Amino acid sequence: MTRALKIAGAMAIAIALCASFAGAQDKISPVSDYQFRKDYAQYENIRKETDLPKRAALLIAFMKEHPISKALSYVASAYQECVAPHLQNKDWAKVTSMEEELLKLMPTEKTVQAAAVPEPGASDFLKNILPSSLKSIQTVLLQVYYQANNLPKAAEMGETIYAAGPDKAMAAQLADIYLKMQNYDKYLIYGDKVLAEFPITQAYGMALQMMRVCFQKQNNAKGMELLSKVVEAFPDKTPEGVKNEEWNIYRATYWNPKAVEAYKRKDYPKAIELFEKVISFSPKGDDVPYYYIGMSKWNSKDPEGAIPYFAKALVLGKANAAKAKQYLEDLYKARHNDSLDGLDQVLAKAKSELGVS
Repeated sequence: MTRALKIAGAMAIAIALCASFAGAQDKISPVSDYQFRKDYAQYENIRKETDLPKRAALLIAFMKEHPISKALSYVASAYQECVAPHLQNKDWAKVTSMEEELLKLMPTEKTVQAAAVPEPGASDFLKNILPSSLKSIQTVLLQVYYQANNLPKAAEMGETIYAAGPDKAMAAQLADIYLKMQNYDKYLIYGDKVLAEFPITQAYGMALQMMRVCFQKQNNAKGMELLSKVVEAFPDKTPEGVKNEEWNIYRATYWNPKAVEAYKRKDYPKAIELFEKVISFSPKGDDVPYYYIGMSKWNSKDPEGAIPYFAKALVLGKANAAKAKQYLEDLYKARHNDSLDGLDQVLAKAKSELGVS
């Protein structure tokens, strides 16, 4: 190759490179201020359309034409105005269709990177504009799925929103969704997240519901832990919205195992004190406190004092009735010349005091 040809070839390459560089310089970033002004002007023109279905179609066309735009939040907000009448009419199918169509057109981090959007425009778009616009659409869809009783889709959308930005309100909503789905494992997971964010004096309703679920799942340790937190938070009053009768049962349930533990330690005075507290809250709820007070008095060398408690455990007719009957008769015979004469009067008195027939 002659020297002249080499020089010509080098010049051609240089010219091509310059042209390529000039072309790259001429390419306008979709998130530049210049492009935003153009996009916003187009958006404002679309807003002039008074027919909402036509406006919605124009906004969708804008999204297809400008898959990445700093005007995205304005477009998404305007689109929600077009959806609003269908929301008011509870036309869940139409709202779902419209919102899912918009959601499919939303850019992602991958599409932004694939478009080679330069920094810092890409960073601001990904950190601020895109997440807020995306969340507004997803939140509408979540509510629509929920209202339409499409709970699996509502849960899926809620999980997506929560993963992008965990917050206590979404945790509470997910807990509610999973409770309605009877997915108790997931319900307890999100319930725990809610309890970690709110003081128990505010979240006691959820704590009590979680307690009931735990007892249903036979996770008694977790159930008692939740019950203890609530009872200890309201030592002297019934929480608002909880019925007194129900609250007394909860308090009896709280004190009962503590009384049993005292009995196992052979601290009979403490056991009697705590079982009497259980009885004060739930006189006919169970025979356990009567039976164990009877045992505690017997072990404290007070067989006479044990008799009326064994009698009450017997007449309640529950789990400890058979054992209570045997101890009652043994104690009564020992104090009445091996006779049961008059025991019926003891039992009648026990029934009268308990209000049972």
